Amino acid sequence: MISLNQLQNSGNTCIFIRHGEKNLNGYDLSSEGKKQSLEFAEKLYLLNKEINVFSSPEQRCIETATIINNRINGESSNISLSSALGKPGIQVKNEIEYTKLTDTMRCRDIFSEWKRGKCCEAMHRPAIIKERMISFFEKTSFKNGITLYISQSGTVACTGYALNLTDYKNVDHEWVDYLDGYIFRL
Repeated sequence: MISLNQLQNSGNTCIFIRHGEKNLNGYDLSSEGKKQSLEFAEKLYLLNKEINVFSSPEQRCIETATIINNRINGESSNISLSSALGKPGIQVKNEIEYTKLTDTMRCRDIFSEWKRGKCCEAMHRPAIIKERMISFFEKTSFKNGITLYISQSGTVACTGYALNLTDYKNVDHEWVDYLDGYIFRL
């Protein structure tokens, strides 16, 4: 889970994380994922800041976002969905080619290949992703507040790498953990 300690005196802050733990045989959150999401929401709530929540259209992301948003902003508030966060994701250049990759490889393996300059037909280069992410954050972030973006592991890894904020390794257990990601300040 990403550390929120540095957010006490935040200005315009973007938090970009992976969804909560999902069920192995489906697209929804596990009971542990729901619990983790609520614990994360409690930490955000204690910051006593205004927070907007964006989600990938993927079911597990929407579930994570809804749990967090309901705790922070109340059940009558809404989350915003964006295909930049998933289905397909801002890193995807050609959805058909990207789907071929995801049908045969794990996201962490695709990420490793992409960092080596492969997968160019399916995915944008880091410089393009960086430019698009900064533009996306500028358009969607909450001024003088916190905006939370919930996505999938591949999008978290690619965008964090493109922004020079994190570099997940495809070794041992160093992949993007549930509710992990990065913080970007505008």
